[in-house]
Amino acid sequence: MVRPAAMMGLAARRALALALLAALLWSLSVYPAYVPALAAGLAAYAALLCWRPASWLLVVPALLPVFDLAPYTGWYFLEELDLLLLTTVVVGYWRAPAGAPARPALAGAPGQPARAPVSAPALPLRLPGAVRLGVLLVGASVAVAAWTGVQPLPPLDANSFANYLSPYNSLRVAKGFAWLLLLYPLLRRDAGRDNLARYFVPGMLLGLAGASLAVAWERAVFPGLLNFSSDYRPTAPFSAMHTGGAALDAYLAMALPFVACWLLDRHARRRLAAALLLLGLGVYAGLATFSRDVYLAYACSAAIIGLLALQRWRRQGELDARQTGWTLALVALAALLLQAVFGSSGYRGLGAALGLLGAAALLAAGGRGRWPRAWLAAGALALLLLDLACYLYLRRDAPPGTDKGAYLAYALSAGVFALALPLSLRRGGGDLSLAALALPGLALSTVLVAEHWGGAAARPAALAVVALAAALAALRWRRGAALWTLNRRSIAAGLCCAIAMAIAIPLAGSYYLGSRFSTASGDLAVRLGHWDEALQMMEPDPLTQALGMGLGRYPATYLWNTKHGERPPTFRFAEEAGRAFLQLSVSRYQGGHGEELRMLQHVALRHGQPYLLSLDVRRRDNATGMTLAVCQRWLLYPVNCAVAPLRLRPADGKWQHYQVGLNFDPPERRWPLRAPTQFELSIDGGNAVLDVANLSLAAADDGAEALANGAFAHGNDRWFFSSDHNHFPWHVKNFVVNQVFETGWCGLAAMALLLLAVAADLLRRGLAGDDKADAASAGVYLAALAGAMAVGLFDSIVDVPRLTLLLGLILLAATLRPPRQGTPRLSRRRSGSTAAPSGRTRSDG
Repeated sequence: MVRPAAMMGLAARRALALALLAALLWSLSVYPAYVPALAAGLAAYAALLCWRPASWLLVVPALLPVFDLAPYTGWYFLEELDLLLLTTVVVGYWRAPAGAPARPALAGAPGQPARAPVSAPALPLRLPGAVRLGVLLVGASVAVAAWTGVQPLPPLDANSFANYLSPYNSLRVAKGFAWLLLLYPLLRRDAGRDNLARYFVPGMLLGLAGASLAVAWERAVFPGLLNFSSDYRPTAPFSAMHTGGAALDAYLAMALPFVACWLLDRHARRRLAAALLLLGLGVYAGLATFSRDVYLAYACSAAIIGLLALQRWRRQGELDARQTGWTLALVALAALLLQAVFGSSGYRGLGAALGLLGAAALLAAGGRGRWPRAWLAAGALALLLLDLACYLYLRRDAPPGTDKGAYLAYALSAGVFALALPLSLRRGGGDLSLAALALPGLALSTVLVAEHWGGAAARPAALAVVALAAALAALRWRRGAALWTLNRRSIAAGLCCAIAMAIAIPLAGSYYLGSRFSTASGDLAVRLGHWDEALQMMEPDPLTQALGMGLGRYPATYLWNTKHGERPPTFRFAEEAGRAFLQLSVSRYQGGHGEELRMLQHVALRHGQPYLLSLDVRRRDNATGMTLAVCQRWLLYPVNCAVAPLRLRPADGKWQHYQVGLNFDPPERRWPLRAPTQFELSIDGGNAVLDVANLSLAAADDGAEALANGAFAHGNDRWFFSSDHNHFPWHVKNFVVNQVFETGWCGLAAMALLLLAVAADLLRRGLAGDDKADAASAGVYLAALAGAMAVGLFDSIVDVPRLTLLLGLILLAATLRPPRQGTPRLSRRRSGSTAAPSGRTRSDG
C-alpha cells in the first residue's frame, strides 16, 4: 500500500510537471521559427521517454553540443535545448512512481547484462557527504548571485531577453544551474552504473561525434580540411562563440575522455573500432581549433587516464615497468622522426612512414617464425625487385613529379603485408614471419614516396625511419621472442598513438600554430592584466566582495566601469512614433581600431539574381559609416562578400530612405559543402549612434523578400549578432576570476569545495582498483573534470548555460552512488533481517 506521504509527493511532482508543461507550451507558442518541426520532434522524444525513461541520459548529452539554432532564430536566452530539457522534466516528473523507484537490476560491467533483480525496491542514488555539502553551498551562492544580478528588476521590453547588457542576463547564466536542479531527481533515479554505460557514455560519444564532424565540415567548406596555414578557427555548432570565448574548447575537453570508456572495454570489437574513429575525429577537432587551452586539456586528460590505467595494471601484475619505459621512449623517437619526414615530404611521406613503422611494430610482437627462412628471403627479394620495376617502368616516360610509380610500389608491398598477416596468424603461436617478407619492400617504397614528393632533401628523414623499422625487426630476430605482447590492449594503444601522431604532427608543423605559441608569453601578460581589471571593477564593499556582483553582470559592468576608458560596441531595439528600429553604437578602443558589431541573418538567395536593398537610416555624425553585405560565413569569418554600394547622405539627425541594387554570385558548390549565406549589417567610425529601420532585401524580378523581421518589429527575432575581435568586454577569461566576480569569494570557496570533493572521490576510486570497471570510469570522469579546469585557466566556462549543465551532469553522475541499504526499521524488528549493500543500480522506469 502506498503511504499518504508518498501520495502527496506524487501529487506535488505531477503539479510541477503540469506547471512545466504549461511553460513548454508557452515557449513553443512564442518561439520565432521552426515550431511545427520542433513540436513534432519533442512529441517523439516524449514518447521515447515514456517507453525508456532513462533514455534522456543518451539524448541530452548527444544533442547538447549540436542542438543550437540561435544563429537562425536570433534567440539565445530561450533556446532549443531548453525546450528539450522542459520535455525531459515534464515526462520524468509525471511518470515518477508514488513510492520508491521500480525494482532495478544490480549493476553489471559496462556493456554487460545486469544481474538478477534484488528483492527490495532500490533507493535513489545519493552523493557522498562532502560532495553533497559542496552542491548545497554552490546552489546557495548561485541563488544569491542570480538575485543580485537581476536587481534592480527593470520593466520588460524588446531588449530584456536580447542583450547581454540586460539585467535579465543573470537569468540566462543561472539557467544552467536551474536545469541541474530540475534534473537532479531524475539523475538520482536513472544514473546507475549500468545506465551510465548504456546511455550516458554513448550520449557523450554521439555528442563528440556531432561536434567533431561539425568542425571538420566547417573547415572543409571554408579554409580547407587540411589547410593548417590559415588562421581560420572553427566554432562548430556553438553559437555562444559569437563573442569569442572557449565554448567549443571546453566541450571537447570534457567529451573526449569518454572515448577511453570504449577503448578500455575488452568485450566489444565494434566499440574499439568506433572509439578509434571518434578518437581521430576528436583529436582533429581539438587541434584544429588552434587553442592552446585545448592542447593543455588534452594532455592533462591523457596523462590522468594513462597514469591511472598503468597504476591499475601494475597492481594487477599486468605491467612490466621496464618494457613500458623503453616503449614510451621508442614512441617519442618515432614522433621526432615522423615530424622530420612530414617537414621534408608532406602528408604522403608521413603516411608512408607511419605505415612502415606500424608494420615493423606488428612484426616485433610476433612469435617464433616457422616459415623456412630461405623461402622468406626469396619472397622478400622478389617483392623488392617487383617494387623497383614498377617504379622505374612508370617513371620512364613521365615528366618529373607526375609519375605514380612510388605510390604503386608502396601499395603493392602494403597489399602483400595485409594478405600475409592473416595467413601468418592462422598457423598459431603468433607467427608473423610470412608478413615479414613485405617489410623490405615497404622500406624501399617509403623512401621512394618521400623522395617523389620532397626530392633528395627528403631522403635523410625517410632513411632514418627505415633505420628505426629495421632496428625493431633486427632486435626481434636477435631476441628470438616478441618485444611486446600482441593483444587488444597493445593494438588499441598502438592505433591511438598512430592516430594522434597522424593528426598532431601536421598541425605542429603549421605556420599559424607556431605563431600562436610564439606569442604565448605576451598573451599571458595581457590575460593577467585583464584578470586584475575584472577584480578591480567589483564594488569594494565587503558584501559585494563576499557575494559577488551577480550572475551575468560582467558585460554591463565592463561597459560602464572599465578602467581604461574603452567602450565596446552595443545595440538595442527601440520604437519611436510607431516606427521600430535598430540602434547601433560604435566601439572606442585605446588601440584606435574599431571593433565591428555585426547584425547577421541567414538568407536563401538565388545566385546571380539581382536584389533591391532598401532601408531607412538616421545618423548624427558624418564620420559614422555603414556597411551592408551578403557573405558566405558560418559564424565569424566571411568569404565571397557582395557589398552594397551604399553612400550615405550628410547626417542631419532625420530619417533618410535609401535603395540600392545588390547582386550575389559566389562560386557554386554542391551540398554538403555549400557555405551558408548571411546578410550582415555593421557600422564604424565616429562617436555617435546610427539607427536603422524598414530593412528589406527583395528579388528584383518578383519582389520575393529574403529578410525576416526586417522592420525589427519583433526585436531580435531572426537577427543574431557577432563581435569577436576583442573578447574581454564579454567574458572574464578565467574560471576562478569569473567565480569571484559573479559569486564572490564565498562562491569561489563553495565551488572549490565541490570540485575538490569530487576530484578526491574519483581519484580514490581510480587508484583503489577493487572494481576494475568503476576504477576505469572514475579515471575517465576525473580526466573530463581536469580537462574542463584546464580550459578554465583561460575562460569562464559557466557563462554558457549548456556547458554549465554538462559540467554539472558529469560531476553528479560521477559521484552518485547507492546508499547503504537496509530494511526499514519496522521491518527489521518484525523479521530480524537486514539487506546487504548493493552496487550501483539502473532503472528504466
